[in-house]
Amino acid sequence: MRRSEGQRLPSYCGDLKTALLNHAGLLNHPKGEKAFQLAREIAQLTTYCDQEIVYWFSRLISLMDNCEEESL
Repeated sequence: MRRSEGQRLPSYCGDLKTALLNHAGLLNHPKGEKAFQLAREIAQLTTYCDQEIVYWFSRLISLMDNCEEESL
């Protein structure tokens, strides 16, 4: 994340969706795209900045991981 001149919040200079999905190991997971889109929708309710998308994405992934562990 980098802060650009004129912006009050840092933003990701690359493809945030691909970076997050890749980092979480969900690039080819069927629910990875849905988790990212849901994180964006939640973030739209407040600041809708890259930092908030990352936060909500990480929370959703945590829930996905917990659900998979419980089903084993």
